[in-house]
Amino acid sequence: MVRQDETGTPAIRILGPLQVVIARREMTVPGRNGPWLLAGLSLGGGRPVPDDQLIEWVWGPGGASVGALRTGVSRIRTWLRDQTSLPDVIELTCHGYRLDLERVRLDAARFLELARAAEARHDPADRLDLLQLAMAEWRAPVLLGAPERLCAGPEVNRLETARLATVIELADLALLLDRAEEAVHHLTNVAELHPYDERLHTRLIAVLGASGRRAQALRWFEATRRRLADELGVDPSPELRDVHAALLAEEARAGAPRKSARTTPNMLPPDVSDYTGREILRRNLRQHLCDARRTTASIVTVSGMGGIGKTALALHLAYEVHARFPDGQLYMDLHGTGSPGEPIAPAEVLSRFLRCLNVSGDAIPPTLDERAELFRTLVSDRRTLIILDNAADATQVMPLLPGSPSCAVVITSRRSLGLPVARQVDLDVLSPSQASSLLERIVGRERLDRDPAAAQELLSLCGHLPLALRIAGARLAAKRHWTVAMLVAHLHDERHRLDELAHGALHVRAVFALSYLGLEEEEQRAFRRLGLIEVTSFPSWMAAALLDVDIQEADRLLETLVDAQLLQVAASDPAGRIRYRFHDLVRLFSREAAEAEDPAQVRADAVERLLGALLSVSRAAYSALYGGEHQIVRGASARWNPPTPYLHDLVRDPVDWFETERLTIVHGVRLAASAGHQDLSWDLACATAIFFSLRKYLDDLETTLGIAHAAAEQAGDVRGMAAVLHRRGMLHSDKALYDLATADFERSLELFLSAGDVHGSGIARAYLAMVDRFVGRPDQAMARYERALEELRAAGDAGTEAYVLRCVAQIQLGDDELRLARVNFEAALAIYEPLNAQRGLAQTLYWLGTLELREKRYDRAGDAFARTLDHVRAIGDRVGEALALHGLGVSNLGKGLLDKAEDPLIRAVHITRSVKSRLNEVRARTSLGEFYQAVGRVPEAVAEFETAVAIARDIGARPLEEQAARLLDECTG
Repeated sequence: MVRQDETGTPAIRILGPLQVVIARREMTVPGRNGPWLLAGLSLGGGRPVPDDQLIEWVWGPGGASVGALRTGVSRIRTWLRDQTSLPDVIELTCHGYRLDLERVRLDAARFLELARAAEARHDPADRLDLLQLAMAEWRAPVLLGAPERLCAGPEVNRLETARLATVIELADLALLLDRAEEAVHHLTNVAELHPYDERLHTRLIAVLGASGRRAQALRWFEATRRRLADELGVDPSPELRDVHAALLAEEARAGAPRKSARTTPNMLPPDVSDYTGREILRRNLRQHLCDARRTTASIVTVSGMGGIGKTALALHLAYEVHARFPDGQLYMDLHGTGSPGEPIAPAEVLSRFLRCLNVSGDAIPPTLDERAELFRTLVSDRRTLIILDNAADATQVMPLLPGSPSCAVVITSRRSLGLPVARQVDLDVLSPSQASSLLERIVGRERLDRDPAAAQELLSLCGHLPLALRIAGARLAAKRHWTVAMLVAHLHDERHRLDELAHGALHVRAVFALSYLGLEEEEQRAFRRLGLIEVTSFPSWMAAALLDVDIQEADRLLETLVDAQLLQVAASDPAGRIRYRFHDLVRLFSREAAEAEDPAQVRADAVERLLGALLSVSRAAYSALYGGEHQIVRGASARWNPPTPYLHDLVRDPVDWFETERLTIVHGVRLAASAGHQDLSWDLACATAIFFSLRKYLDDLETTLGIAHAAAEQAGDVRGMAAVLHRRGMLHSDKALYDLATADFERSLELFLSAGDVHGSGIARAYLAMVDRFVGRPDQAMARYERALEELRAAGDAGTEAYVLRCVAQIQLGDDELRLARVNFEAALAIYEPLNAQRGLAQTLYWLGTLELREKRYDRAGDAFARTLDHVRAIGDRVGEALALHGLGVSNLGKGLLDKAEDPLIRAVHITRSVKSRLNEVRARTSLGEFYQAVGRVPEAVAEFETAVAIARDIGARPLEEQAARLLDECTG
């Protein structure tokens, strides 16, 4: 995977499992061998890697050809370029491929750079700081989990050797500077990988002793001594024996009475022994807490949902830095999580802290202000670390904060406290690699490797939430006979997943319940309602519909739930409106609470309001695109409507709105059908079909129409079935499947006639005529259009009337009745313009431009196509963009501007191919062939004409096939 540093540069990490992060997102390198190819290039460290070496690393000796290597590198280059918009970061030199380290951040290169920088420094403190930064780049052995052929080479050995030398030097400097605690975690991580390196274990035992962990140091010596004897048959080296003797002497001195009356409190609970992840965050926070340049106390607040690991981070961070605060470590659980017990009052917290600082009970002042003053005075000259866990709010912690720069404070809370003097950290769930590492530490890598797919699914089912992962890991550790797949099977049923995520005293449900019980009644109600829908994210208007409140009240309730860490801010939509989301496990808890506390009818009414609101906004988006609800049949569904000004602003850019809500619409169609709202299901599917078509989400469109048709059929809703069949016919037309389209349009017409729906029958006839026109039956098309016009005018659908007039004009254009065609094109424009129907205007302008071409008015044609291009780009219509570019290319060809004709024609071909618009691809290729013929590039012209003939024959577009065939004959004859 790829990682990204603070500058925004894509980062590759090989000092541990391969990682790649781009734009703050961990990415998966494409291809089966792609990750190892990128890993091999990274091992070069910015130097060229020969082809044969890369092939051996990635495929094994003789495992692939140089051509396969070239293809693999090209795929990664393209992927990186697409993801980052950077020039190529992989360069081919005469000595092989190399990774350009000026364009990507490589952790191995950064590690070596920092180690070299430390060598050049004379000040030991500076050297130690640089070496700590260097070691922070390491997460695990080089390319952990990669194939053996990648990890067994000299490049990996050199990095591991450099790591060993660096950590030994770091330990020596830490001991010299009396900063031993800072070396402990670095040495421990490396010592576990080198069980027989006596130099390394000597340093680890020394820094443990110097950090005040003499008992742990003595245990480590004994374990090392026994391992050397049992496995190698040797005694400890003199160096190891000397450090052991020094420990025993220190132990004896520690037993002597203390002369100082001033005690050093250490109230920290035990550290989390298997703490995993958040390396960069911890490094930054350590630097912040230990910054000697500050002039006030260093304060960090850590917020996040229950189970996210706030307390674990605070305690682990405390143990990492506590040597820098030798005058005391104070800790207090403030019980501010919403539990039945009251949060601890700040006066009580100060009383306990003062007693730990040697203030006798009768000397503790009676008032809160006096206790706070005494506390600040006592710690003003002490280097003291204070951990305030589970704070309720800022009022609870403000009296507990010191003012001296010698002190540091870490506060955890489920709510964002908003302390202006603090550095705020909002914890999210673990990344996939961090979650995997945590589970591996609990369960063991070998057990997870037996079923990697099940292991990955387990991470997903736990939502990458540290508490859930610990519970899952503990259950597997306790049941050695279980496979990972067995636990996954237990977790698959959403209704019982929270039951399964419990072990001993650890319960995911109980953690969420604490936050829920801390809410007011109306806030609890909002939380329960929002869990009724399963969408990736949602805006405040959806919440307003579910809750049946206005938008402002919905905003307030949503932000309250965000503050309680029961809801998360997902992102903003293109217009800047905030969207919200649930963690998957929190949504399950929300649904449980709704089912337990709300009657079924109340829940059903809330879902119906939401679906009605989604339909209202969808129809508003359709109207913004078409200038009204034209060309669709409207259902009679009840709808919850947002305020009109808000609604108009919401769909100001209807295509952007659709892109944001696409998955919600698919879910909404399915939910409406399953909840018994069949009318809402087909109405929503039909209202949004044009957007799926415009953006070429044809699989989604087929899914929604299939669900909607089944729903309408189940309900016996004739108009609903007719409406969906009409839209499905349009989908078949988009795919140039004209026989299927005809069948759907004819059945749609029959059903509309049987229902007595004149509007629907007019629309169905208009689209049957469209197919007639496409397959070369203009007379039959004209007769259908004339009948459709009568029905549409009777129904008052001016927008569809304009569409039919445009289609009639297209037939007249094909018959060389140019004057009549112009009359009808202009009549269509006259209807569309006051409606501000963007799509209708774009299509009519395009055909008017085509008419101008026929009359050889190339300047006017170019103007019409340029206006068309503006409209289609505004609504995100890729097919329309291809048509407008095609028209511009032909206009320039007609004007003799050959240098300006080729590019728009080629772009038109590329777009039609990418969106699979085969009919328009035929038109674009035919015109491109005419351009090549005009400039004497005959072979290229022949190729375009032949392709156009083949596609037109395949889709049954006979008039276009005949035109391309005629041009091909001219070219080859």
